[in-house]
Amino acid sequence: QKDEAPSVIPVAFYAYISRTFKALSVYKPFIFDAVETNLGNGYDRRTGIFTAPSSGVFAFSWTIHAAGTHHAGSSGQYGEMGAVLTQNGVAKGSVYADTEKQYDDASATGFVILAASKGDKFQIICPMAGQGAFYSTKINGRTSFSGYRIA
Repeated sequence: QKDEAPSVIPVAFYAYISRTFKALSVYKPFIFDAVETNLGNGYDRRTGIFTAPSSGVFAFSWTIHAAGTHHAGSSGQYGEMGAVLTQNGVAKGSVYADTEKQYDDASATGFVILAASKGDKFQIICPMAGQGAFYSTKINGRTSFSGYRIA
């Protein structure tokens, strides 16, 4: 009889913002409302929070796309925004995208590997008062958040 490793439920999620949007207020969370993958059911589309369903080592990636054009409701000199990944409210990684002129779109992607305990909460927040508009489309790129357990 073979010794078999205990089965481990896979944990992985991928979510994105479903439409182009205007800048967020300081410390406001990004709400990634369109969920493509949610193995382990750790991601909550209403809050934008991923709660680790088990302890382990996790990889996270997040991307923002700043627009070099104005959209309804946007203000300021085109798109400028930061995005910070937090673990239980503590910053663990950050990105920043800034457009300097019309039609000068900008993107930024962050990637981290973190140890987590069951119940730890991960979220992307806006660390500054952004300005302008931000893309999240099939053509211009998705503003997105994803993660998976690697060990």
